[in-house]
Amino acid sequence: MNNNKNEKFLNLQTSRMLANKRGFQFSFAWMFAIIVGVVIIFLAIFAATRFVETEREIQDTEIGKEIGILLSPIETNLEDARKAVIVMPFESRLGNGCRAEGNFGSQDISIASKSGVGREWQRQGVPSSFHNKYVFSSNTVEGKSFRVMAKPFEFPYKAGSLMYIWSDKDKYCFVTPPRYVEEEIEDLGLGINVNLRKEDCAEDEIQVCFAGSGCDIDVSLDFDNDKSGSVKRKFVDSVYFEGEALLYGAIFADPGIYECQVRRLMGRVSELSLLYLEKSEFLTPKGCGSGSLQPLLINYAQKTMNVNNSINLRDISQDAQELRRKNELLSCELF
Repeated sequence: MNNNKNEKFLNLQTSRMLANKRGFQFSFAWMFAIIVGVVIIFLAIFAATRFVETEREIQDTEIGKEIGILLSPIETNLEDARKAVIVMPFESRLGNGCRAEGNFGSQDISIASKSGVGREWQRQGVPSSFHNKYVFSSNTVEGKSFRVMAKPFEFPYKAGSLMYIWSDKDKYCFVTPPRYVEEEIEDLGLGINVNLRKEDCAEDEIQVCFAGSGCDIDVSLDFDNDKSGSVKRKFVDSVYFEGEALLYGAIFADPGIYECQVRRLMGRVSELSLLYLEKSEFLTPKGCGSGSLQPLLINYAQKTMNVNNSINLRDISQDAQELRRKNELLSCELF
């Protein structure tokens, strides 16, 4: 009798153990399936995000090249300045890269687009390089629309078309600018406020002072020439300009970008000087007396090739003016 009771008790315990074991196996299977499912979903999301980011980088690279192409019609062939607005389909960061290596260096333009998928901002697409463009701006310009202004650079002959880019987020306030600057702002409709006092500028505006100091950007004009001088940003060394084209460049560009573009421009000026020298040698036997310019052109080519800093512009500005004056006296001008 007791044996039967013991046997029944053992059978009951065994049944309970088997039931617990099946319950444990059932719970583990579900946990394993959930973990595997989470991993698969994570990998799928990661793969999709990486694909989207790769496509964004390809798209940004193409947009960067298209912007470089779009800038070509804006370049000036005459003495007049031009303006344009580039509107992007989404908020973007335009990267301005400048390299001064070689005879003419290169202008690198890249784009990074803002997206709601993956990282909000990813690294910029592959830069598109141009050897005949000179863009003056911050290293990175962020916005949905970009204002572009272009002016010819002559020193003393035209060496290129300079372009200045800022976004709809960059609001400028010019305080007591020279008359020619104020008129150009008004004629082109650049959206830049002009005031007599910096206190009249809005808090979110970038203050550019042409008289006095204490603004975000201080412009010091020479006493005898309001188209030459220096520009200083807070906590940054001054850069120097000669002519109104470089004045705008010094205002809108980061100092590093500005100095690089000046070196590129002077390299181009030097090469053009040698070309005008050859033109003079060709025309002289034909009765076009430009031989008096040849020593000046040789000297000018050497000086401009050795420009390493914008402060050197002051040393060669007199040479440029002398070349312009003597060229205008020729019966058949070289440039």
